[in-house]
Amino acid sequence: MKNEVMLSPLYDYVFAEIFGNQRNIENTIGFLKTVIDIPQDDYDRLTVVSPILRRLFHRHKMGIVDLKLTTKSKKIIHIELQVDKTKNLRDRVLYYICRLIGDQLNWGDDYAKLHQVISIVICDHNMLKEESYYLNEYELKNKNNNCFTKKLKLFILELPKIPETEDGAAWRWLKFLKCERKEDFEMLGKRYPEMEKPIYCAKRMSFLEKWRDIRFHKNLWKVDDRMRKLQIEEDLLQAKEEALKEGLKEGRKEGRKEIARNLKEMGDSLDKIQKATGLSLETIENL
Repeated sequence: MKNEVMLSPLYDYVFAEIFGNQRNIENTIGFLKTVIDIPQDDYDRLTVVSPILRRLFHRHKMGIVDLKLTTKSKKIIHIELQVDKTKNLRDRVLYYICRLIGDQLNWGDDYAKLHQVISIVICDHNMLKEESYYLNEYELKNKNNNCFTKKLKLFILELPKIPETEDGAAWRWLKFLKCERKEDFEMLGKRYPEMEKPIYCAKRMSFLEKWRDIRFHKNLWKVDDRMRKLQIEEDLLQAKEEALKEGLKEGRKEGRKEIARNLKEMGDSLDKIQKATGLSLETIENL
């Protein structure tokens, strides 16, 4: 049927099935070869590993990346899919890269054990307004273009910037990610036989598989939402504690007023604020 609508590969659970399932690792290898330049034998043991960035301390932030892989030589490849435009995306990408580097070493390990981290961010929006090309590579270099280290690489791919006509090997994979109709997938498969396997994976998602994956990711979203709420509560509690300690230490009325303002913004009752600061109810109401 023409114009039949299919699930987009940009849906996180579809993307995870196509690229994040070890049984479909050929798809991941095919895509990576068009973007990054690593030795051919590094793909011999390309392995999907846990995407969780462990939390070392209680108050540390825990992270979950979209896809994390290791190569034969222990390189770490991180793929992040960002469909919607979000605030502070650059900072989030930087945080993930730093965690992927820092989490490699244990107590007493030599720094020479650090392996290369390659991050690939795929955006369905224009993240880099200063760039016109859809594929941009970043390294740590100085003003003279001399590289400080090869152990850090970042690739940003922006889908809205891909041209209508092919201009590189990565183009067909990005076109695949933008497919939504059965007709689009079939046309791409006829033109590029090597794309038949990822297209087959996309089509193979039956109604039951879709429903199962949707339910799983909805539950995962609920867990993430609870984690975010717990993190907010922890941050508010810490803010209250720090504000109280700072105000009581100074012992000045202005300090107590600032505490009262913060607690008031956090939604604490006037009686509770009065007990915490010693200010009169009238003063608190007028803040």
